[in-house]
Amino acid sequence: MTSISTRRKTIALLVCDVPMKEVVAEHGEYPKIFHDLMRKSLPVELGWEFTMDAYDVVHKMEYPSEDEIDSYDAFMYTGSAASSYADLAWIHRLIEFTANLVRNHSKVRIFGICFGHQIVSLALGGTCVKNDGKWEVGPTNIRLTDMGKVVFGLGDELNIQEMHQDHVPFVPPGFHLLASTDVSMNQGMVSTFGTSYHYTPTVESRSNLSPPSSSPDSSPESISLSDIQIITIQGHPEFTRQIVSTMTAKRASQGIITDALKEDVDRRQDALGDRVYGDGEVVGRVLWKILGV
Repeated sequence: MTSISTRRKTIALLVCDVPMKEVVAEHGEYPKIFHDLMRKSLPVELGWEFTMDAYDVVHKMEYPSEDEIDSYDAFMYTGSAASSYADLAWIHRLIEFTANLVRNHSKVRIFGICFGHQIVSLALGGTCVKNDGKWEVGPTNIRLTDMGKVVFGLGDELNIQEMHQDHVPFVPPGFHLLASTDVSMNQGMVSTFGTSYHYTPTVESRSNLSPPSSSPDSSPESISLSDIQIITIQGHPEFTRQIVSTMTAKRASQGIITDALKEDVDRRQDALGDRVYGDGEVVGRVLWKILGV
């Protein structure tokens, strides 16, 4: 019989922002929002439990110690209103921590969401830039690559909530592309244990980056979910339609996005019906499977 101690997973949540006050009032801060997604996507009948420890990497620049890192099964990165390429001390520290995490703690998995996707890129041979003023907002169909179809167990598309105008313009060396849209080519990526990464933890180390000439050799059929060390998503599987509708209304009122875009997002939200996460719970379930649950 499996002992009780092996039926628990531990996740370190690197909290990179606080949502706008209207979202916090209705749905809580990021630790609750992410905990809600992971709880809802964890099948009760499997008998697993989990602990999620939140670290404020912005205001407290708070991280587990080197000795504590390996006690976690995964590190999950939240989104942020900040730009991942901004010249801010806490962002530089987060990128450096990410490179160290991968280089020196090779058994720990990394789940990067939106801003986290971009931070992983910056730490491991990629970049992030503003996407010429192009926004992706609300439930968005992203086109799955062959690798994406294997990872998510779906057909051609995944519907995910989006809220970004920065993007990762190419796939860093050692990563496989999961999905694309016409607006943002890199909608997510994975890499496997044993990958030789290109470490770029500082601004100087990224000064002469260019897209890799080829993709990793492994075919999708040769990779199981248990092989995945890093998975990133440009969208927000943790956001419900209510959260994004609140954010969209606020940003339209501030003139950050147009009224026409808000109306288009509202139409797409209505089309989700009672699927409040879109395919967000599918993503959550895949994260659990990567952890062996």
